[in-house]
Amino acid sequence: MLKSLRLRLSLRAVLITLLLSTGLLRPAFAYDVQIGLKAFEDQDYQTAMANFTEGAMLGHALAQFNLALMFHQGIGTPQDFEQAMQLYGLSAQQGITQAQFNLGLMYDRGDGVAQDYREAYYWYLQAAEAGSPDGQYAVGTMHFYGQGRRENFEEALRWYQEAARQGHRDSQYNLGVMYLNGLGAEANLTVALTWFSMAADSGSADAQYNAAVMYATGRGAERDLVKARDYFTMAAESGMRDAQTQLGMLYASGNESELPRNYEQALFWFNRSAHRGDSTAQFFLGRIYSEGLGTEQNLPMAHMWYEISYRFGYEQAVRAMNRLRGEMNPDQLSQSQLMGLRWMTQYAIRYPSSLRNTREAPSDVTVEASPPVRPVI
Repeated sequence: MLKSLRLRLSLRAVLITLLLSTGLLRPAFAYDVQIGLKAFEDQDYQTAMANFTEGAMLGHALAQFNLALMFHQGIGTPQDFEQAMQLYGLSAQQGITQAQFNLGLMYDRGDGVAQDYREAYYWYLQAAEAGSPDGQYAVGTMHFYGQGRRENFEEALRWYQEAARQGHRDSQYNLGVMYLNGLGAEANLTVALTWFSMAADSGSADAQYNAAVMYATGRGAERDLVKARDYFTMAAESGMRDAQTQLGMLYASGNESELPRNYEQALFWFNRSAHRGDSTAQFFLGRIYSEGLGTEQNLPMAHMWYEISYRFGYEQAVRAMNRLRGEMNPDQLSQSQLMGLRWMTQYAIRYPSSLRNTREAPSDVTVEASPPVRPVI
């Protein structure tokens, strides 16, 4: 595939040379790519395409790249992977690193061509050696998974470091993972936390979660529940369900010396996670309503959440639910079951495929005391 691609590019270059020599094309110096870039920015795609097409035929590398981008993404024109690949190739041969990276991406994903990790690696490497952090990240990832090359954690680490030094967030996160697990280098929790924190501060929810867990457990640094709370909050606010649950745990089990207990905040975060199907959050939400922690006691609501938690796989919920039944009258039980049915119906509408993993309402079992609220990290 590489040979055939280069052959097509060579023939196209010959054609452009002939057209220039016969005067059928204007000299390249008369062309202004800024006209196309301004039109593209203004979403005047017809003008942008006309300008980029003119520049591409003149051999203008940036015009070739931008025209390829329009074909690749179907902007202002029907998506055409073959045209995109040829134009990326012309631009890449003139040293446009983003074109080199995008060619690698097309081979990596199999966009309009058979997926070919070796070709992807070749083009990613061109971009990486030219200093592209995206290319460096891609080369590192292919070494990590053994795609287009044999698995090589040391090389993966080296390329991730190159990209991470340029602020590449995902490379920083992956370095954290590698140092945490001793992949490509000796395990070093302090270094892992450093990279997680850098990626977290750049907005990576996974890095925020991992940094929070490490601060909460004192791994890689002294235990710091305030920093753990801050990083869990970042991840939770971005929508990470596990972070929402852990943040609820942190607030429910705080202490006066480090992080004061706050059941109102625990209720808020458990509620957000529970409504997205997290069985642990559902269980502790039941506990909060059962004991009136940070809110008024509500036995029907508590029973409902215990039952939902069990349906979603939390084994201990059934014992807490059956204990609660002994404190409820028939009307409260009926109310709880009706609320549970309504909740499950609404959840099924929002997430129809997720209910395959739920189970039927539990039968009575031996009553046991429910466990205390505490972090589970």
